[in-house]
Amino acid sequence: MAMSAGHAYEELHHLVDRLSPDQARRLLRLVKTDPELAEAADEEASEPVRRRRLSIAGIGASGEGDLSERVEDLLAERFNRSV
Repeated sequence: MAMSAGHAYEELHHLVDRLSPDQARRLLRLVKTDPELAEAADEEASEPVRRRRLSIAGIGASGEGDLSERVEDLLAERFNRSV
C-alpha cells in the first residue's frame, strides 16, 4: 500500500506523541544510526526546539461563548453547588 508523504509525516508524529521518554530516546538513537536519517537529526539538533500545538486545541467549541469566563458557574452546575 502506497503512503503519501503527508500521511506518513502525520502518522509518525502521532507515533512519537505516544512514546514514553525512554522510548523516544531509543528511537532517536535508532534514527542517528541510519546515515540518511542521521543527517536530518543532526541538522534539527542545531535548531531551537519548536513546541507543537496541541491537535485537540479548539475541539471543545460549545457555541456558548467563552467557557473560561463561566468556569465557576459551570463547575457549580456540574457539582450542584451555588457559587
